[in-house]
Amino acid sequence: MLMKYIIQSFVLTMGLLIASCSSLLDIEPRQSIDSSVALTTREGINAAVTSVYTYLKAQVTYGRDLIAIAEALADETQIINRAGGRYVSEGQNVINNHFLGWPTYYTAINEINLILEALPTSPFSEAERASIEGEIKFLRALNYFNLARVFAFDPKVAIASLNKGGVPIMTTGIKTPEQVQYPTRASVADVYSLIYQDLTTAVAKAPATGGPNRATKAAALALFARVALYNEDFPNAIKYATEALAAGVGRFVGNTDYVAAWRSNTHPESIFEVLFQTRQESLGVNNSIQTAYTTIESVAQANSLAALRPTPLPPANGYGGIVPTTAFLNLHQTGDVRRQLYQLGLNRSNSTVIECTKFLGKSGVIYMDNVPVIRISELYLIRAEAQARSNGDLAQALADVNMIRTRAGLTAATGLTNAQLQAEIVLQRRLELAFEGHRWFDLKRRGQDVIKATGNVTYGDTRILAPIPNSEILANKNLAQNSGY
Repeated sequence: MLMKYIIQSFVLTMGLLIASCSSLLDIEPRQSIDSSVALTTREGINAAVTSVYTYLKAQVTYGRDLIAIAEALADETQIINRAGGRYVSEGQNVINNHFLGWPTYYTAINEINLILEALPTSPFSEAERASIEGEIKFLRALNYFNLARVFAFDPKVAIASLNKGGVPIMTTGIKTPEQVQYPTRASVADVYSLIYQDLTTAVAKAPATGGPNRATKAAALALFARVALYNEDFPNAIKYATEALAAGVGRFVGNTDYVAAWRSNTHPESIFEVLFQTRQESLGVNNSIQTAYTTIESVAQANSLAALRPTPLPPANGYGGIVPTTAFLNLHQTGDVRRQLYQLGLNRSNSTVIECTKFLGKSGVIYMDNVPVIRISELYLIRAEAQARSNGDLAQALADVNMIRTRAGLTAATGLTNAQLQAEIVLQRRLELAFEGHRWFDLKRRGQDVIKATGNVTYGDTRILAPIPNSEILANKNLAQNSGY
């Protein structure tokens, strides 16, 4: 089923993309274009590269699920059932209510593979080919990394009796049914080896400059730092975080402009960000990140609500189904600027609660926000954690975590033991990266239980991993389902 989907999707995507992205690519609109023709021209390959980015905007990836569903599954949120039952099952960790996206990831990977195969004979210069290769190998690494952390155990915390491996590795493009293969799940180590190889190429060849909405060398360095942390490869996590911080993409915002940074269309700290450009890309009131988190319509409305209360308020727009728990909010010390990003929302279904306002239709279009994937603050926290967990430069680790603390308006921490330092780093990751899709994966990569009022999910429980779609299991007899499904 997956391979059939891939073959059909590529030709369709190429046609739709070239018909809709003429302003971006400076080409004439067309209704359709065959992949064998598309990948022999400059315009076709440029369109194909742009197409790969569109998969990052899907609901099952950064359009919603890798952000909002990740938070619903974890322990810092509660579900307010005022969204027609949305998110309730994920919030209660009901089996089979988890991440999706398998075919989306593999369709993107297949397009990348086809582009890579076409590059050597393409009409680009050698330098242009190298730049494209670096860019799309970053994207392949990102897709495989997300596949692995959703559907497989992380490298150093696998439970042998439950471990079915990583995910299938595909590095050859498929255009016809005759080319379809039925791969087994590669080991997690082999998947990470491919990710490392792709990111090494991306660091060497991706463009040195560019906006945060395209893969650059800085983005590759930053993703490498995150991947190495998940792999508990602490020397490389430190190395690549340091190099990414020095790359000059994004800036560490200060205390006084912290909230404003979340109100701008593009977050100034973003090293890599998923860009939504047109109103047609909005996932709407039912499926966007904004509506998952808040009932508030816009930045302007959020700014006006405090002055309006307790007079009659405007009607709610979004559902605001995934909201912070009181326990999480209480982790913020007095004066912590990050607490300002949680405010009382609007009344929906006779319920008014505190909601997260990191995503508020910042583009000016309701239910459409650019999504920071990797930002500067995370890199300081990656380096701090890697230093502390490897018993490395603890002074550097303390300095990094204090960058986050003092910017938030807190006093610098001093005199911490290594254990206390690690606990402080975990706390600051929770506070700094909350509602950005990290907490579930942070618990999982460290082999920790998810403790929540709706019922704990112990590490090793079936529900730690997402199920591979049953259609894939039926179509590929070599593909092992995750334990318990």
